[in-house]
Amino acid sequence: MKKKISCLLSIVCLAATLAFQSCDDGDGYSLGDFTAPQLATVRTVSANGFYLDCDVWGTCWPVNTDMGWYTPIDGQRVVTVFNPLWDNYGGFDHAVKILQMQNVFTKHVELVTSAEESLLGTEPVPAVEDDISITNGYLNVFFLRRLPFTTDIRLVYIKDDLTETVTPAVGADGFYHLELRCDTQAEVETPGTYSVISYSLNELHYQPSAQGIKLKVNLEGVGEQELTFHVVMEGAADEV
Repeated sequence: MKKKISCLLSIVCLAATLAFQSCDDGDGYSLGDFTAPQLATVRTVSANGFYLDCDVWGTCWPVNTDMGWYTPIDGQRVVTVFNPLWDNYGGFDHAVKILQMQNVFTKHVELVTSAEESLLGTEPVPAVEDDISITNGYLNVFFLRRLPFTTDIRLVYIKDDLTETVTPAVGADGFYHLELRCDTQAEVETPGTYSVISYSLNELHYQPSAQGIKLKVNLEGVGEQELTFHVVMEGAADEV
């Protein structure tokens, strides 16, 4: 999947366009090679050991010995830049030297009752349709945070009664129906910085009847939209 999102990732101090790019099929790389900023998921193997499950590059084993500053949390999403070193390394797709890495907001689908729906924000999400994607089992939203960093965006599944089920249910049309709800929590809209949130879709357990996700979202400058994604529940996804 090749996708370009025009958002400045200040969270990694890089004034660059985030580009999802395909990896090189070669057996070796130069020490001067480095990737564009990549979205990845941290997978822990011990208290301090981890590897990266990158949305584009696959599984990457970091060979750095100077990362004592980083405390890995399984399932944490990150934006990273790395120097690829070798392919097919010890059961991983690549061995890499991490050059920069920064945690990003990592959230989950929230189950709320229809009675609680009135408590959810209804403001437009400060993003465009191309800034919303599903990769590697996560729904990613790139958006403009309002200063002083009060923008709150929640991915919710609304149901009549939370006692009905503990996980989102597939609708009659074969899709999970989710909503993005936004609350800037500020009286004055002040331009802020670009940021990203990744929502785990692990709660959407595989069901034979599931075809994908229909996402209701109020986009800034556009209005209410319904975005449709066909999703392989094991992780991979592509937008219709």
